[in-house]
Amino acid sequence: MKVSLNTVVTIFLVVLLGVMVWYWYGRSELVFGDEMPDVTLTGKGYELDLLDLKGNYLLVYFWGSWCGPCRQQNPRLVKAYEDIKDSDYSWAEDFEVISIALETGGEAWIRIGDQAGFSWPYQFVEPRFGNHPAYYNFGVNSIPSSFLIDRLGRIVSVNPSYSNISRIINRLESN
Repeated sequence: MKVSLNTVVTIFLVVLLGVMVWYWYGRSELVFGDEMPDVTLTGKGYELDLLDLKGNYLLVYFWGSWCGPCRQQNPRLVKAYEDIKDSDYSWAEDFEVISIALETGGEAWIRIGDQAGFSWPYQFVEPRFGNHPAYYNFGVNSIPSSFLIDRLGRIVSVNPSYSNISRIINRLESN
Protein backbone atom coordinates (compact mmCIF):
# COMPACT_ATOMS: atom_id res chain seq x y z
CA MET A 1 0.00 0.00 0.00
CA LYS A 2 1.53 3.23 -1.16
CA VAL A 3 0.81 6.43 0.81
CA SER A 4 1.09 9.69 -1.03
CA LEU A 5 3.05 12.67 0.23
CA ASN A 6 -0.18 14.72 0.32
CA THR A 7 -1.75 12.17 2.69
CA VAL A 8 1.25 12.27 5.02
CA VAL A 9 1.29 16.08 5.02
CA THR A 10 -2.47 16.21 5.67
CA ILE A 11 -2.22 13.78 8.60
CA PHE A 12 0.71 15.75 10.02
CA LEU A 13 -1.18 19.05 9.80
CA VAL A 14 -4.31 17.59 11.41
CA VAL A 15 -2.25 16.20 14.31
CA LEU A 16 -0.38 19.49 14.68
CA LEU A 17 -3.63 21.45 14.70
CA GLY A 18 -5.07 19.08 17.30
CA VAL A 19 -2.06 19.54 19.58
CA MET A 20 -2.28 23.33 19.21
CA VAL A 21 -6.00 23.37 20.01
CA TRP A 22 -5.45 21.12 23.03
CA TYR A 23 -2.54 23.26 24.25
CA TRP A 24 -4.35 26.60 24.02
CA TYR A 25 -7.95 25.68 24.69
CA GLY A 26 -7.76 22.34 26.49
CA ARG A 27 -6.55 23.96 29.68
CA SER A 28 -8.99 24.85 32.35
CA GLU A 29 -9.35 28.53 33.07
CA LEU A 30 -9.21 29.60 36.69
CA VAL A 31 -12.49 30.84 38.09
CA PHE A 32 -13.81 32.29 41.34
CA GLY A 33 -12.68 30.20 44.31
CA ASP A 34 -9.84 28.38 42.54
CA GLU A 35 -6.43 28.33 44.18
CA MET A 36 -3.68 30.51 42.75
CA PRO A 37 -1.22 28.30 40.84
CA ASP A 38 2.32 27.85 42.09
CA VAL A 39 4.52 29.40 39.39
CA THR A 40 7.98 30.92 39.42
CA LEU A 41 8.25 34.19 37.49
CA THR A 42 11.33 35.79 35.92
CA GLY A 43 11.63 39.57 36.22
CA LYS A 44 14.18 42.29 35.72
CA GLY A 45 17.10 40.15 36.88
CA TYR A 46 15.27 38.19 39.60
CA GLU A 47 12.83 35.35 40.15
CA LEU A 48 9.79 35.10 42.39
CA ASP A 49 7.66 32.18 43.45
CA LEU A 50 4.13 33.61 43.30
CA LEU A 51 3.16 31.73 46.46
CA ASP A 52 5.71 33.85 48.35
CA LEU A 53 3.21 36.73 48.07
CA LYS A 54 0.39 34.77 49.69
CA GLY A 55 -1.07 36.89 52.49
CA ASN A 56 -1.40 39.90 50.21
CA TYR A 57 -4.13 40.92 47.82
CA LEU A 58 -2.76 40.37 44.33
CA LEU A 59 -3.85 41.48 40.90
CA VAL A 60 -2.07 39.24 38.40
CA TYR A 61 -2.13 41.06 35.06
CA PHE A 62 -1.21 39.31 31.80
CA TRP A 63 -0.34 41.64 28.92
CA GLY A 64 2.08 42.23 26.04
CA SER A 65 3.94 45.25 24.70
CA TRP A 66 2.68 44.35 21.21
CA CYS A 67 -0.99 44.11 22.33
CA GLY A 68 -3.07 47.19 21.43
CA PRO A 69 -5.87 46.52 23.95
CA CYS A 70 -3.26 45.97 26.67
CA ARG A 71 -1.59 49.28 25.94
CA GLN A 72 -4.99 51.02 26.12
CA GLN A 73 -5.73 49.34 29.45
CA ASN A 74 -2.31 50.01 31.04
CA PRO A 75 -3.04 53.63 32.10
CA ARG A 76 -6.27 52.54 33.83
CA LEU A 77 -4.36 49.88 35.74
CA VAL A 78 -1.68 52.39 36.74
CA LYS A 79 -4.35 54.81 38.00
CA ALA A 80 -6.12 52.07 39.99
CA TYR A 81 -2.81 50.98 41.55
CA GLU A 82 -1.85 54.54 42.48
CA ASP A 83 -5.33 55.28 43.86
CA ILE A 84 -5.18 52.21 46.09
CA LYS A 85 -1.62 52.85 47.27
CA ASP A 86 -2.45 56.52 48.02
CA SER A 87 -5.66 55.59 49.87
CA ASP A 88 -6.22 55.14 53.57
CA TYR A 89 -7.52 51.57 53.16
CA SER A 90 -6.15 49.39 55.94
CA TRP A 91 -5.16 46.79 53.35
CA ALA A 92 -3.54 49.18 50.81
CA GLU A 93 0.03 48.23 51.79
CA ASP A 94 -0.87 44.58 51.26
CA PHE A 95 -2.08 45.11 47.67
CA GLU A 96 0.31 44.21 44.88
CA VAL A 97 0.12 44.11 41.09
CA ILE A 98 2.06 41.39 39.35
CA SER A 99 2.34 42.17 35.64
CA ILE A 100 3.42 39.36 33.33
CA ALA A 101 4.31 40.29 29.76
CA LEU A 102 4.04 37.73 26.97
CA GLU A 103 6.92 38.56 24.62
CA THR A 104 8.93 37.10 21.77
CA GLY A 105 12.15 38.58 23.08
CA GLY A 106 13.89 41.85 23.70
CA GLU A 107 13.00 44.42 26.30
CA ALA A 108 10.09 46.28 24.69
CA TRP A 109 7.94 45.20 27.64
CA ILE A 110 10.19 47.18 30.01
CA ARG A 111 10.07 50.32 27.84
CA ILE A 112 6.29 50.14 27.31
CA GLY A 113 5.71 49.43 31.02
CA ASP A 114 7.88 52.41 31.97
CA GLN A 115 6.04 54.64 29.49
CA ALA A 116 2.69 53.54 30.95
CA GLY A 117 3.92 54.30 34.47
CA PHE A 118 4.25 50.77 35.87
CA SER A 119 5.68 51.55 39.30
CA TRP A 120 5.01 48.30 41.10
CA PRO A 121 8.00 46.10 41.88
CA TYR A 122 6.67 42.86 40.44
CA GLN A 123 7.12 42.99 36.66
CA PHE A 124 7.85 39.78 34.78
CA VAL A 125 8.16 38.40 31.27
CA GLU A 126 7.28 35.01 29.80
CA PRO A 127 8.22 33.81 26.30
CA ARG A 128 5.48 34.33 23.72
CA PHE A 129 6.33 31.03 22.06
CA GLY A 130 7.33 27.88 23.86
CA ASN A 131 6.80 26.94 27.46
CA HIS A 132 5.22 29.68 29.53
CA PRO A 133 3.98 28.14 32.78
CA ALA A 134 2.32 31.27 34.18
CA TYR A 135 0.00 31.61 31.19
CA TYR A 136 -0.62 27.88 31.03
CA ASN A 137 -1.28 27.43 34.77
CA PHE A 138 -3.64 30.41 34.94
CA GLY A 139 -5.43 29.16 31.81
CA VAL A 140 -4.99 32.44 29.98
CA ASN A 141 -6.36 32.25 26.44
CA SER A 142 -6.17 35.94 25.54
CA ILE A 143 -4.65 39.14 26.79
CA PRO A 144 -5.16 41.41 28.55
CA SER A 145 -6.36 39.16 31.36
CA SER A 146 -6.24 39.69 35.10
CA PHE A 147 -6.98 37.75 38.26
CA LEU A 148 -7.70 39.27 41.66
CA ILE A 149 -6.43 36.99 44.42
CA ASP A 150 -7.27 37.21 48.12
CA ARG A 151 -4.93 36.82 51.09
CA LEU A 152 -5.53 33.06 51.17
CA GLY A 153 -4.43 32.64 47.55
CA ARG A 154 -7.91 32.15 46.08
CA ILE A 155 -9.21 33.74 42.88
CA VAL A 156 -11.92 36.24 43.90
CA SER A 157 -12.44 37.91 40.51
CA VAL A 158 -11.41 37.32 36.90
CA ASN A 159 -10.90 40.42 34.76
CA PRO A 160 -12.29 42.77 37.39
CA SER A 161 -13.02 46.35 36.47
CA TYR A 162 -10.13 48.32 37.93
CA SER A 163 -12.56 50.79 39.46
CA ASN A 164 -14.15 47.89 41.42
CA ILE A 165 -11.01 46.36 42.89
CA SER A 166 -11.10 48.43 46.08
CA ARG A 167 -14.82 47.71 46.50
CA ILE A 168 -14.22 43.94 46.11
CA ILE A 169 -11.37 43.97 48.62
CA ASN A 170 -13.31 46.14 51.09
CA ARG A 171 -16.13 43.60 50.94
CA LEU A 172 -13.65 40.77 51.61
CA GLU A 173 -12.14 42.69 54.52
CA SER A 174 -15.54 43.26 56.12
CA ASN A 175 -16.38 39.53 56.13
